[in-house]
Amino acid sequence: MTACRPRRSVASVAIAWLGLLVLAPAAVLGHAELATVTPADKATVPAPSQIVMTFTENLDASASNIRLVDASGAVVAQGGTVDPGSPKEMTLALPSVTPGAYTIRWTSKSALDGDVARGTTTFTATAATPPPPSESPSAEPSTASAEPSVAPSSAPSSAPSDSPLASSGGSTTSTSSTDTLIPIIVAIVALGGLGAWLLRRRSRQA
Repeated sequence: MTACRPRRSVASVAIAWLGLLVLAPAAVLGHAELATVTPADKATVPAPSQIVMTFTENLDASASNIRLVDASGAVVAQGGTVDPGSPKEMTLALPSVTPGAYTIRWTSKSALDGDVARGTTTFTATAATPPPPSESPSAEPSTASAEPSVAPSSAPSSAPSDSPLASSGGSTTSTSSTDTLIPIIVAIVALGGLGAWLLRRRSRQA
């Protein structure tokens, strides 16, 4: 009888250890632990517009939340939305985040067994880099404004510049022809008068 008791006690201890080994993973799996987070833990990124977390189990949205805290301990944003189509994911929209160090504090409640888990991650936000200035908009208006200035200046200037030359040429021709005809007419009249005087003189002598 005494030999059987140690064997029974050893068997009971072994069974207890097996029970602990089986129940321990089940207890761990009962929590909705953090799987991924964006921004990543300890990352340095441009100021984000939201925080996205995924967990190992479906979340109870009524008791799961995210809280963003700045370096001074002030709460920047808190809350969180669990998408029914993706119950392991929780998202928190952020206001304008200034450059600096931030801490994300999260609380998750498993929708499977109601276990609650908590944790923190951190990230550093940097100032956004402004895009390089573009030179194309400034070049286009200058080209467009230069085009209209060529056409109006050429057309009106050519017509008025030719008309005075034509009118001056005509007046010069008419004046020179009149000056040439006057001496000829005077000479003809003088010759005619001289001929008539000679004819009268001969007729008287006869």
